Amino acid sequence: MVFPFMAHGDFNELSNCGMRMLSEALAEKSDWLPLFDQGNMRSSLLGPKKKTRAASATYYDDMYVDFECAMTLVQRGGPMEGVRVYVTNEYQHSGLRDDGANIVNKLFAMAKNQLHVPS
Repeated sequence: MVFPFMAHGDFNELSNCGMRMLSEALAEKSDWLPLFDQGNMRSSLLGPKKKTRAASATYYDDMYVDFECAMTLVQRGGPMEGVRVYVTNEYQHSGLRDDGANIVNKLFAMAKNQLHVPS
């Protein structure tokens, strides 16, 4: 994700490389198509031909992902209701980098219904 404030301050050194113009153009763009098809997600996770098993790690105080928004997607009736969720603050958005094998093994086991992690 690129926001205009990044080019005006946080990554000012990239302004001469076109980041400022790119960030401002992206911020002004309003004709984005939907990124995900909610119906397809629900039918893949819950439908009669359930094609997908999924689990996710969600962090309470993630600096990049809003917790309430993430939980809205996986709540009952949400587009990703069938996803098993591991809610933690153990890694602060850095789980794969800090302990990737443990996190991935846990998520695979949750997706296969071999591990129950209360969330």
